[in-house]
Amino acid sequence: MKREIIVFTVLITNITFASVLPSEVRETVDMRTSEKKPHSLSSKVATNLYERGLDEDVAKQKVLKFLKNNEYMNDLMVQNILKKFDKIQMQEIVSYVGNSVLFEKNVDLSNYENLVALVQKTKNLLLDTVTLEKIKTISCENKRMQPLLNV
Repeated sequence: MKREIIVFTVLITNITFASVLPSEVRETVDMRTSEKKPHSLSSKVATNLYERGLDEDVAKQKVLKFLKNNEYMNDLMVQNILKKFDKIQMQEIVSYVGNSVLFEKNVDLSNYENLVALVQKTKNLLLDTVTLEKIKTISCENKRMQPLLNV
């Protein structure tokens, strides 16, 4: 009987203090306890794969295995792609990377061939010389970013 009273008291105390705690403090605690950035490419792809039916741990492992470069480098490369190639949206990049990872294909966002495949599969665009030149420029810029984070 005493144990039930203690458990009930602790439960009521937690509920009371959780509702009184300011939302800014709760958000700070959530950010500290999260293991990865929720908006990184790797976490978005893993979430995409999880929503498509893959186990969460398997999805994370596949993303780590087949998405080349580190998390921050991939985020920088995605931002470069989105900035320079305004026809492509973030969700399309996530879908393309998710499909590639699902079929166990390596994805390197600094690789020219991967970027050409990304543009072809997401937008079904006619790849004229102007588009190919833009893709080449993005690829070169993404390759130049890599040594910057290794310093």
